[in-house]
Amino acid sequence: MHLLTVPAMRLAGSILVGLAAGLVLQGWTVAFLGRLGGEALYIRSVYTPIGYLTLAVTEGLVVAAQVSAGLSSRAGRQSDALRPVPTFFAIGGGLLLLQTVVLVLASGPVLAALGVAPNEHRAVVLFVAATAISSAVGLLPYLGAGILRGLGYAGAAAWLGLTFTGLSIGGMVLLHGTTGLGVLAVPVGSLPATAIVGVVTAAVLRRKGLRWPALRGDRRAVAEVWRLGAPVAATFLLLSTATFGYLRVLRAAGSAEVAGFSLGQMATSLLMVIAMAIGSGTAIAVTLRPGENRRGVNLAGLTAVLRLSLPPYLAIGVMVYLLRESIAEALTTDRAAAAVAAEYFAWTGPTLALFGGTLALLTYLEQIGRAGVAFALNAVYFALMLTAAFLMPGQVTSDDLARLTAGGNVLGFVSLWFSVRFLIRRS
Repeated sequence: MHLLTVPAMRLAGSILVGLAAGLVLQGWTVAFLGRLGGEALYIRSVYTPIGYLTLAVTEGLVVAAQVSAGLSSRAGRQSDALRPVPTFFAIGGGLLLLQTVVLVLASGPVLAALGVAPNEHRAVVLFVAATAISSAVGLLPYLGAGILRGLGYAGAAAWLGLTFTGLSIGGMVLLHGTTGLGVLAVPVGSLPATAIVGVVTAAVLRRKGLRWPALRGDRRAVAEVWRLGAPVAATFLLLSTATFGYLRVLRAAGSAEVAGFSLGQMATSLLMVIAMAIGSGTAIAVTLRPGENRRGVNLAGLTAVLRLSLPPYLAIGVMVYLLRESIAEALTTDRAAAAVAAEYFAWTGPTLALFGGTLALLTYLEQIGRAGVAFALNAVYFALMLTAAFLMPGQVTSDDLARLTAGGNVLGFVSLWFSVRFLIRRS
């Protein structure tokens, strides 16, 4: 068991560096758009629900590439790990292109449903289209990084992520200073970074002894996307639906309550990277571990996930609870919203250890090839949570939802742990 924990910890640390680099880039992008003015931030805010679709495509394919590479390595076929990449790229690029075409053709009703003023339609469509094209091009280095992680080279993937972040920030600054692109400096500025990191990724993969894949369709790769990537993508759409549902429940509350609750959720989402890194690192260690008794190895991985995730999230939860007011005031200058966010942390802080354990377990399930099971468990959980929220009597407040979230963290962890152990023992 300890033999599994050590490599899982090493891989999780490297993956955490890459995820943290992604967070830095997101934070920089928001700050960069904020300096461009309120209109730029407004366009970014409108893009958020549409951006979940892009994220669903890219993350689903990256997880499929990572798991597929790990399985190839365990079967002694590491040199063939790039085999499904052309098919993955064709599927992802096609979906992102379709998303762009649909938005352009149906921009009127889609943007009206999101509350976008008619005079803002053109700017939003241009930003979404440019971002989708940039994401499609970026699929190649993303898939390459997923392949590297799946083969156990998480350190190399992390350095590539750090390089991409640095080059993207530099590209945005350079374009902003030399052109009048405005918000388009974000997607366009990442293209040189994508090209450079793509070339470096190809060189790293070649040095690891991987063969270049044939540029043709692969039916087995299509099956892997459906089995491994589709449930991950569906989970992102589920998260988007749940977020919309909570805001719908609070529709009659004041703006300060909505803002404070959203700030609490946003801050909690930033903490997700630790659990995702632990779940992913453990999954890679389990996938690469040889042995015919996969049930025993998978169960050992469950224990390793909890051993690695519960202690750091317990410490984080204690700090969040004790420093809740200071954290809330750091997130916003609006005192009313800060008070609501602090109350959110007062309820959820003590249960963050269980929140982290739950997310790490779900990530682990997704990346050992049980993404369908993870999605089903997620769907049941969010269905119950949203049902409970909508059935609350009277006017629902942010405090009510905070208590519901804390209770959901406890019940979700306990039910997930026993459900996952039962399913793996039966497999």
